[in-house]
This record gives sequence, structure tokens and C-alpha cells, in this order.
Amino acid sequence: MAHETPLLTADPRALEALTDVRVLYTDLDGTLVAQGGSVLADAAARPSLVVAERIVEISRAGLSVVPVSGRGRLQLRELTQLLGWDGYIAEAGGIIVHGTGLDYEDRVDTGTWPANVPGTGVTPFEAINGVRAAETLFEAFPGRIEHYAPWQLDREVSLLLRGCLDAAAGQAVLDTLPLPLDLIDNGLLRSYGTLTCRDMPPHAYHVVPKGVSKTRAIELDLAWRGLSRGQAAAIGDSATDLEMADAVGVMVLVANAFGSNGVVSGLAENPRDNVWRTERERTEGWAEFADAWLEAGRRSGDDRAGE
Repeated sequence: MAHETPLLTADPRALEALTDVRVLYTDLDGTLVAQGGSVLADAAARPSLVVAERIVEISRAGLSVVPVSGRGRLQLRELTQLLGWDGYIAEAGGIIVHGTGLDYEDRVDTGTWPANVPGTGVTPFEAINGVRAAETLFEAFPGRIEHYAPWQLDREVSLLLRGCLDAAAGQAVLDTLPLPLDLIDNGLLRSYGTLTCRDMPPHAYHVVPKGVSKTRAIELDLAWRGLSRGQAAAIGDSATDLEMADAVGVMVLVANAFGSNGVVSGLAENPRDNVWRTERERTEGWAEFADAWLEAGRRSGDDRAGE
């Protein structure tokens, strides 16, 4: 499937689309960061400035980067501040934040829930716990799903779980609850924790208010920024990331994305004409995209100067 997805740097249509892009929505694990979680490493996790140098160049060019992750607000605020960016999307699309200082602005999305849900003084996280969503899944799939410790702490919108589930089966269980919820598969993990299943690798799962997603969050964020879809790009490595293609003009998959069955099936089931791939994996793929984006901006600036 990788060879059927056009290479970003070899497609004039992609490079032309990049000239309009002002903001990049980026996944973190498997995309921006190397194995082990560092931005100061190459795709093989060897010490490298491959990403750090591009982050600086992008900021110098006046372009914006917005991390989009299942991580919570506290984790993403520190990461965003350290990298010099000005906003982030946390909890798989449930929290949109502009700014990292005391004057930040935020929006919490509850998807398609009625306006009076979850109620005054109750967070979406507390409402989801109130209908025993996690316990119901644990009872339905013993040994196959658990809290993703310790990252399940300090949540506001979503439950964060780790498991070996068929997502459709998990969703069917959630559909029996009195609160409309979605189960989002956020991709592969390295650790099984205390799970007893070994017939499939562990995945991270989010239980969110129905309708909450990375795609919807990007749409809301672009409207907040006053930007159009064509002024946005996204990059990632998972099936959930692929869905961001529906909210942006340019969607890029790093090379390691094609090792995911979800990505391959997602491309086959819903072909899109705005999806490209990088030649390299993880951080090096991210840098490959950054170089193409920066070059497109320089070329566009030269064209305007010559008019």
C-alpha cells in the first residue's frame, strides 16, 4: 500500500498545496518523537538534531505547529512550551488550547452530547466514570483491557485505557450505556502492563463523548484561528491520524505508518486524494515533511517577490 500512496516530495500537486499551508497538526509518538519519546533522536533512536533543527526553522519562518495527542493537558502544555509552540489539542480531540502561559484560552469539546450534559460542575471525564464505562469494559473483556497507568490520571474529557480489543466489540459494549460514547483506538503500545492477552499487541484506547475526534478538533481549531482547510496540513502514523485528512488540505503519513493494518485498510476503504507519504520513518519522516514545507514557503515567497 505504501507504494500506492504518492511520495510527498515527488508529487508537484503536493508541493503546490504546501505553499498555502500555515499550520501543521502533528501526532507525537511514532511521528514527531523517536522510539523512547525523544525529539533529539533519529528514526533509530540515535542522538540527532534532525527534528530539533526543523522545529527552529519552522518557527523562524512564522509557521505554526500544533501537537495533537491523546495525552492530557499537563503533558502537552509542558511539551508545547518547551518546543516554542503556541497551542495544542489534548485528550484525542477533547481539549483545544491556545497559549501556554497564564493568559491561555481553552475549549472543551463534548461532541454530540446535549448542551445540558454533563451538567454544571461535572467534567466529561467524571460523567463517563459515572456510567461505569471502564468497569463495564473490564467486566466484558477480563484480562484484555485496563487503565493505562499512570497516564490515566488528571484526565478531563476521556478515559485512557490499554488493551487487546476488537474496537467494534468494545464499541458495542459502550453502546449499552446510558451516555453516548465512542471508543477510539489510538494505536500500538510497547508495554502490556498487567494485561494477560498475548494474541495481539496492546493498543491505547480512549473513551470519549460521542463525536469527539482529532478531525473534529482540527476543524474547530481552524475556525478559531480564522484559517481554511487548505491552509492546514497534518502528519501522523496511525489509522486515527489518517482520519485527520478530512480536516486538512495536506495529509502526510510517515513511512512507518504502513506497518499498521488500520492504516492500510483505512487507505483501501476510503481513498483520499490529499494523502501523501514520506520516504523515511518517524522523526526523519517528520523532518522530510518539514523540509518540503519550508521549501514550498521559500518558493512561494520568491514568486511573490518577482511579481
